[in-house]
Amino acid sequence: MAEPLSAEAISAAIEAHARWLETDGAEGTRLEMQGANLEYAMLFEADLRRADLSGARLFNANVRECLLAEAMLTGTSFEGASLVNVIFVDAELEGANFDRAVAPGGLFRNANLADASFQHANLLSAEFNGACLRQADFTDANLAGGSAVAADFSGARLTEAKMMMVDFSRACLREADFARTVIFGADFTGADLSAADLTTANGLTAPQLESASGSTETRLPPELEGMAPRAPE
Repeated sequence: MAEPLSAEAISAAIEAHARWLETDGAEGTRLEMQGANLEYAMLFEADLRRADLSGARLFNANVRECLLAEAMLTGTSFEGASLVNVIFVDAELEGANFDRAVAPGGLFRNANLADASFQHANLLSAEFNGACLRQADFTDANLAGGSAVAADFSGARLTEAKMMMVDFSRACLREADFARTVIFGADFTGADLSAADLTTANGLTAPQLESASGSTETRLPPELEGMAPRAPE
């Protein structure tokens, strides 16, 4: 593995990128650090919109309050990083690693997070509205109080995730695995639960289920087995 980049090199690259953004590319240089070793890096409040950090390693980095909207972050690792209130709007994050990251208040609106991993991550009150989360892994993640309106969780693994009071309205949850997921108070209005496995979900109620749609392949807890989810419109 390459040596971590120095604080001086990172600071210079951030300054050049800021100038690139300010002048719409006429001056400065776009930050391009594909595959860079940025473990423990200090990126607090940096404006990295449209930067390319694909495949970079930001293990335990301080990325709090950073702007990463429209950034290229395919396969980037944020494992253990501090991501409080980071803005990832419209970012490309396919296959990114957020395991054990601390990201309360994170804004992932319309981001591509297909195949991303959020195992054991703190995502309290994070927003995933309109995001693509196909096959994403949220094992033991905490999304309590968050929002995922019209997000696509097709095939996502939500095992033992804490999803109390999450707004899943109009979300696609086809074939999602809710094994021991805590979903007290979650809003499933207009959500598609076709072929989802809710057998061991904790806190699912009849009113929640009635507000969603599903299929004959939707698996329900024993106490709700008699309910027939309505077909998606």
